Amino acid sequence: MKLCSACCTKRWPYAMAVFIAAFTAFLTWLTLSSSGIQPVANSFLSTIAFILVGGALLMYMLNCMRRHCKEDEHHL
Repeated sequence: MKLCSACCTKRWPYAMAVFIAAFTAFLTWLTLSSSGIQPVANSFLSTIAFILVGGALLMYMLNCMRRHCKEDEHHL
């Protein structure tokens, strides 16, 4: 199933995914900095956390949007 143009242009789900990924990266940075990790390693691990969480949320969100897209109902 493909996403219709109306589902692709919605910005709210993408903004929520970025916000949650940024919050997770911030918590990772905060936790690692309080445990005494080197700043370079801290930044690297926080970036990795942002990419992993953001990618997982993006895949989940796109799969849910494909599953619940109403485009198929319009053609019946």
